[in-house]
Amino acid sequence: MILQRLCDYYDRLASDPNQNIAAIGFAPQKVGFEIVIEEDGALHALQDIRDMSGKKPVNQLMELPYGGKRANAIMPMFLWDKPEYLLGWISPELRDEPERESESEAKKRLKRIDRIGECFKAAQQLHQDCSIEVESKQLKSVVAFLNNWNPNNLTQEQDEFLQNIGTGFAVFRIRSAKSFVHEEEAVRSYWSSSQAASEESDVVSTCLVSGETTTLARLHPGIKGVRDAQSSGASIVSFNDDAFTSYGKSQSYNAPVGESSAFKYATALSRLLEHDSGRKLQIGDTTCVFWADQSTEAEDLFSFGLDSEQIEDEARAAEIGNMLSRIANGEAEAPDAGTGFYVLGLSPNASRLSIRFWISGTAGELIGRVARHQKRMEINKGPNDRDLLPLWLILAQTARESKEIQPLLGGALLRSVLTDGRYPESLLTAVIRRIRAEREIRHPKAAIIKAILNKNYKKEISIMLDIERTEPSYHLGRLFASLERAQEDALPGLNATIKDRYFGAASSTPLTVFPRLIRMSQHHVGKLEGGKKIVAEKRLQEIMGRLADFPAHLGLAEQGLFAIGYYHQRQDFFTKKPKAEEA
Repeated sequence: MILQRLCDYYDRLASDPNQNIAAIGFAPQKVGFEIVIEEDGALHALQDIRDMSGKKPVNQLMELPYGGKRANAIMPMFLWDKPEYLLGWISPELRDEPERESESEAKKRLKRIDRIGECFKAAQQLHQDCSIEVESKQLKSVVAFLNNWNPNNLTQEQDEFLQNIGTGFAVFRIRSAKSFVHEEEAVRSYWSSSQAASEESDVVSTCLVSGETTTLARLHPGIKGVRDAQSSGASIVSFNDDAFTSYGKSQSYNAPVGESSAFKYATALSRLLEHDSGRKLQIGDTTCVFWADQSTEAEDLFSFGLDSEQIEDEARAAEIGNMLSRIANGEAEAPDAGTGFYVLGLSPNASRLSIRFWISGTAGELIGRVARHQKRMEINKGPNDRDLLPLWLILAQTARESKEIQPLLGGALLRSVLTDGRYPESLLTAVIRRIRAEREIRHPKAAIIKAILNKNYKKEISIMLDIERTEPSYHLGRLFASLERAQEDALPGLNATIKDRYFGAASSTPLTVFPRLIRMSQHHVGKLEGGKKIVAEKRLQEIMGRLADFPAHLGLAEQGLFAIGYYHQRQDFFTKKPKAEEA
């Protein structure tokens, strides 16, 4: 199902003239420099072609002829590759003999040097063979360069250039030409036809994705763009041990997928995983991509609902935010509500990718769930607080630093939102723990607790202060906020209040601290004058009237209600009241 939907997405992009997606036989690769040669094959220069507009140089993404996954084999690429293949370049760490080197280390180093020589010879042979079958003067110039090139001819300046260029690949350009050799139409046509012809001698069977009888992929293309996965590309479909084989089938023949389907799904997924695709979200350790059966505004709605910062245009953001609110309230329907919509969560696993979750449905179903999630998060807030909480900000409330966030929490949170299921219980535990450590309840934490209590515990907590609630823990939170306010009014300029010393105990074991706090409050209220004293006394009396006693212990959900009661009451202090109440 996943591979089929990705292949459909590839077909959708390929049929759209406004989209630029690699054709079959080609793949996007990151290029750092060009090898500029004369028409006779002489080297003219090595030139940096990275984007220098930002803080750091960025490799260019180019559509290049793709010859398949290299793995550990010696396998040159056509008209692009690493400098080891195209120039026979040996890095200083290999060619310079260390002062102290054991015999075994020396053998390994020399073996790697010999391998680079073999890589360069393989590149010479590949381009020589290809030049026989295609009529291209530019390709013949490349062949002349490779046949005549001696790696020892590199100047010191060129050697330093290769040391500093980074990880990008190299491509060829003839000095008199404006475009690269791999972009020549005759070369592209030859490569496409040669790739199709090369499949005829491979294993043929029924493709599980397309259902057609076709050539099967022995190795699937690597997927790039998943955080912390191999930068060269990781696999979704991969077999590398006899224990994983069956019925005598080796490698990816165990999961028969045609060459064309393997290329399509890998290319489509890599496109979704590009940082500027607009269809990618990073939630903790989970890299999430999403797409629809057709181009639709629903994709932007979905993205905005999970991370409002994905859309920088303020007017557009306000428009989408308003639409999400209307959808959550049942006042509107998502655009193209019946369109198929898909969400895929990935995480790294050595050289492979783990499927964290796969959720499919219609645009109306998934956007409705996101909208209801954001509505559950609605709670009284200050003028500088966010209207929508992105998932990364929710996770940030659970730890001091991002590296301390529970690894699996991000994926679990996103899954709960997209399935309209219960929020992870560990999320509530982590937020309560941070509140007790920080002794502070700001808008994001209060919103998270409200959403969890409403969804998981059916508490139906309101957005603003609700003095008619029946739960003692809620009113204990209100009482603590009121006692703190009385202390602040009586002793202005305090560096620390009762919150800094007693909040943790008050929210978990009220009986141990509230009697003492109430005795202290008599002194604080006694210092107040006029209207402030009357308001403080009335407020404390009203709350105490709703409490029969002080519980010895509050459970996790009750601690959450305590935090909400405290937050609601604190926010109410700064909410403008009608004049009759202010008296």
